[in-house]
Amino acid sequence: MKITPAKVTFNENGTPYAEQFADLYFSDTHGIAETEHVFIQHNQVLTRLQSCQTPTFVIAETGFGTGLNFIVTLAHYIKLQNSNQASLPSLHFISVEKFPLSLADLRTALAHYPSLQNLCEPLLAAYPMALEGCHRLAFAQGKVRLDLWFGDVHDVLPHLLCPPEGLVDAWYLDGFAPSKNPEMWTACLFQQMARLCKQGATFATFTAAGLVKRGLQDAGFSIEKRPGHGQKRHNLVGHLSHKKPQHWGKPYYARPSANTPVQHVAIIGGGIAAASCAHALAQRQISSAIYCQDAALTQGASGNVQGAIYPHLNAVVNAAGVFYAQAYLYALRCYQRLADQGAHFAHQWCGVLQVAFNENVTARYQSLVRQQQWPEALVQWLSAEQASVVANINLPYAGLYFPHGGWVNPPQLVADLVAQAKAQIHLNQRLVKLEQRTCGWTLHFADGSSQQAEQVILCVGNDNAAIMQTADLPLRLVRGQIEHIQSEGELTKLATVLCHKGYLTPAYNGQHALGSSYVKGDPHCDYRQAEQQSNLLMHKKALSACEWAQQLEGHSQGRAAIRSGTADHLPMVGAVPNLPMQKVQFADLYKALPALHYPPAINYQGLYMMNGLGSRGLTTAPLLAEILVSQLCAEPLPVSVDIADMLSPNRFLIRALIRREL
Repeated sequence: MKITPAKVTFNENGTPYAEQFADLYFSDTHGIAETEHVFIQHNQVLTRLQSCQTPTFVIAETGFGTGLNFIVTLAHYIKLQNSNQASLPSLHFISVEKFPLSLADLRTALAHYPSLQNLCEPLLAAYPMALEGCHRLAFAQGKVRLDLWFGDVHDVLPHLLCPPEGLVDAWYLDGFAPSKNPEMWTACLFQQMARLCKQGATFATFTAAGLVKRGLQDAGFSIEKRPGHGQKRHNLVGHLSHKKPQHWGKPYYARPSANTPVQHVAIIGGGIAAASCAHALAQRQISSAIYCQDAALTQGASGNVQGAIYPHLNAVVNAAGVFYAQAYLYALRCYQRLADQGAHFAHQWCGVLQVAFNENVTARYQSLVRQQQWPEALVQWLSAEQASVVANINLPYAGLYFPHGGWVNPPQLVADLVAQAKAQIHLNQRLVKLEQRTCGWTLHFADGSSQQAEQVILCVGNDNAAIMQTADLPLRLVRGQIEHIQSEGELTKLATVLCHKGYLTPAYNGQHALGSSYVKGDPHCDYRQAEQQSNLLMHKKALSACEWAQQLEGHSQGRAAIRSGTADHLPMVGAVPNLPMQKVQFADLYKALPALHYPPAINYQGLYMMNGLGSRGLTTAPLLAEILVSQLCAEPLPVSVDIADMLSPNRFLIRALIRREL
């Protein structure tokens, strides 16, 4: 869902002024000093970073504004990193903003601080569009992560997943003054702060208003007044006096992390899911080994020469649509960052056009645009004339256009992700059995060899049923065949990806990718002439008004692979559930008893999975890997708890128990 942007003007000193709150974003001349005094010093951030005993130090902020607090904190972190012999924990910065600045206003505001420009530029380059939800950005070679949540703080904080021990080490309680922004400074805010705090977590805020002091005290915080900065007499600092026991929001979706710091992970698979997991682990300096059953990587569904990247959106915004939009934007950032770092995978950010090829589709697409729930920067409606210009080919159809989308070469992308992760690769290693040990797992392979691993991630796609621990998960296999069409005639001019019931890409190495068939329950990968004809007919029928489309011909070139999907068309990611145990644990879920009645779900310790990506793996794999590795490492998740629950591998069991279908 799109977000209302901030209304900003700049005073004679170039300082941004928020019209919604009739207040300045920061001090005219002392913004950096104010941040250092109020938030860095009073939370003892530098000392605590150097003495931190956990892999990640988490700061949460109410009010991202211009990002100055984050930039100043990042600058101190990098300085510590460069001067400190000891290894620092990673820094995780969570910030919430209801009215985000436009990119242009943010650039103008941060230009006020030329000494910070080397850090401001990466933020400006990665700054996301105004879409509701979490936008995870990476800095300092992945050691610093910024979760920029666009939305009302009262909607965001309750939906942050919090483990029983808490999540946040320090709070930057920012935002405009209580007199200017009373809607933020409420008892609900202070209670959510207490819920999310770890034992001993601190806070600091520029204000000393009585309602803030009383609200924090009522929520369990000890309060002190400290000398304020500049003309401000006092500001409040303190810590959570007593951490109340926390419970998983929904115990049947509990997400335990690794018992000890993660150092090495075994990944089973050979496609985009496995590569994305290895890459996410490497961002945390965690090594991995990939065990692939084939003689080379990407022999399955990730082996196509071209794959499209675009989100699946609906007119009515729901959790699934938000997930796909977030995953799409995260994938674009991930792949572009990979390219910027020297990777050479073939790709084009040429846009993706969803063609309104009949009346029903046109009505559905127009409804999506009419609702105005999605930012125009994400998706636009194009007339037939505009579509023809964008496609650079005669296209007498209107449609939805994703200007930032495009296509990539999956095998090259996977190779680059794995290379950057420096993952060990073990080929011709087909996993036949997983045996649980006291501390970890023994992996047994078809050639008789075995390997030990404390943590295992299964990215096995259609081979899920071969492993006992995942055999009963309700995954569906769908065969898909794509065609390699020679680029000739008018088709050579095609400049964007076209999607309808199938898809057609611009040319790469003289060929277009055209697909795809969907054959449920067929596990075979032979190339079939009948499916070639079916694919061609599908395109000719959908694009019946295009003379060039009627000239499409197949040359018996292409490939077939098996996708793994689910009944609700959403992937599965997280700890592998012990389904027999959970069936007993939650047998009376249908009674709808209070959540505290139920114990945390029993999962297989140290065993995780990513599966069911269907035909959207290129779009979803990077964010899914980030979700999985964040869980594994006990870090904040980059999605709301509602989305995390929606993707949980045990969701079908839980739904069946609630409905008394088992």
